[in-house]
Amino acid sequence: MTEIEVPGPEPDWQPATQPPYYTGKNPANQYSVWEHSAPLFQVIGVLALSVQPVAQRLRLHVERSWDGLDELDVVLFRLEGFSFAISKHDGNPLGVSYVWLTQPHEQADMALDTLLAVVGLGEEAVSFRGDPREDPAEQTATARDVGSPEGVAGTTLPTSLWARFRHAIGTASPSP
Repeated sequence: MTEIEVPGPEPDWQPATQPPYYTGKNPANQYSVWEHSAPLFQVIGVLALSVQPVAQRLRLHVERSWDGLDELDVVLFRLEGFSFAISKHDGNPLGVSYVWLTQPHEQADMALDTLLAVVGLGEEAVSFRGDPREDPAEQTATARDVGSPEGVAGTTLPTSLWARFRHAIGTASPSP
C-alpha cells in the first residue's frame, strides 16, 4: 500500500478552534464535544468548589475540554438514577463549578440533594440552586440570596436570573 500524504495547512489559516469563528480564512471551524452537548443539559446549580474534590471523592477522572468560551474541566457520571455533569471553565470565578443533569429531569432539586448526600456535602456547598430557564420571578429567595435570614420566607427577588447568579457566586450584589 502506498502512503498518502496530506498537505499541511495554508499559512494564512487560523487554528480551527480560535474564535471568532467564521471570520478567518480556515474553511474548518472545530467545536468540542462539550460545546455540542451542553446546550442539551439542564443546569441545576452551582457549587462553591471546583470539580476536582468531587471527582476525587467519587473516584472520577476529570476530563480537560474546551468550548467556544474557554477551556474547562468536566466530569460526566451517573449516580443513583441521575446523569450528572460538573464543569468549571477556566474563566469562571475561582472555586465555582456548575452542576448539570445530562438528561433533563423534573426532580432537579432531588438530584442535587442526592449528589450532595453522596459526596458528603451540606447546603453550604451550594452557591446557586436552580435552572436558568425558569422565570426568576417565580423562584423563592434563600437566605444566601438575600444575605440574611430575616424575612426570607415567601420572598421573591425582583432581579434578573443573571444578577442573582452573579450575586450567588460573589461577583455582584442583587438590586432590591
